[in-house]
Amino acid sequence: MKTLTKILSAFLAGCMLITLCACHGKDETALTIEDEKITSALYLNALIECDSEARGRVDEQIAAAKENETENTEEAEEETDYYSQTIDGLKFADYVKAEALERCKEYVFYEKLIKDGTIKLEDAEITTAESYAEAYWAQYGYAYLYEPNGVSFETYKKAFVYTYYSNAYFNHLYKEGGEKEVSQKDLKANMLENYTLAYVLTATYEENSTDDQKAELKKKLEGYEKRLKDGEDFETIYLEYNGINPEEHTHEETTDGPKDQHATILADKDLESNYANADFDSIYDLKFGETVIIENEGKTGLTLYVKLDISKDAYYLKALTDEILYEMKHEEFETFVKEQTKDYKVDENSFATDRFDVEDIDYSELEALYASANAAQQQY
Repeated sequence: MKTLTKILSAFLAGCMLITLCACHGKDETALTIEDEKITSALYLNALIECDSEARGRVDEQIAAAKENETENTEEAEEETDYYSQTIDGLKFADYVKAEALERCKEYVFYEKLIKDGTIKLEDAEITTAESYAEAYWAQYGYAYLYEPNGVSFETYKKAFVYTYYSNAYFNHLYKEGGEKEVSQKDLKANMLENYTLAYVLTATYEENSTDDQKAELKKKLEGYEKRLKDGEDFETIYLEYNGINPEEHTHEETTDGPKDQHATILADKDLESNYANADFDSIYDLKFGETVIIENEGKTGLTLYVKLDISKDAYYLKALTDEILYEMKHEEFETFVKEQTKDYKVDENSFATDRFDVEDIDYSELEALYASANAAQQQY
């Protein structure tokens, strides 16, 4: 009789679970914001997205605290208990929920701008956005985070496309002709402050190099440095160093590219830029045409730099405009959007939102993927 009771209890529990899932479809309304409905799936996507970003904030806080510690002791790496942390004075879970609500307000804000014709994406732009979403989902492992937590690719893709509408509105405000247009003068001033141009010749030490071998490599670069100072052009040295026959070396003709294809953009090391360079300060302080040889931070090689004038080619300001605008205005933009949405009327379906507990977001499959990838990399 006891066995039958256990089986019956398990069966009833299973039925209740099925009923609960049926009552909470992914298309049910979790939030109604300004008469726009946010589905449970889209709300959950925002919650996961904001949880990941909040973990990044905590990691930064912990790293900064460790840097400020007076005692530099060797301690075993401990797994972070994110839920015991606070961000901006809020408990971690409360912060994530608040940010998820803000994210959903932003979705509604952009829907309004789309409907009134303020912003628009061309079909090609939407296709590009969806292609990037697919790449993040399949190639970068985002499926291993979102899917186990109940978010489909279609929902993830919809939220991802909103980032492109956000960018469209950013450009609508700050680019040429925008409501808050940033002048070419200000863009150029920012470029000259945070970017420079240089010829770059990098030489790597051979494995297990002796001090004599490292000194020999430095002497070789110093020889190139002297030839440059004597007026020899960089391309000749570049081809020689890389063992390229000058007769076989051709430049691809471009009408909208840089005048000098050997020149390299370098950005301030503290910028969130693909051009950020650890040696930026040392190069920035040089006069145009001056050279410097620097050993890299990892002590694995040397780099010869020749400073150039980035303002001499209009290509660079054009190429860097989007990045410079973001650096100058992204914080102002985020504040502006929040200001526009702060008074939005929000009706919450707590029956739906309460079942999404921040502490239940499961990272195990994503972590297993990363662990597997790291193990495979260490084998090579």
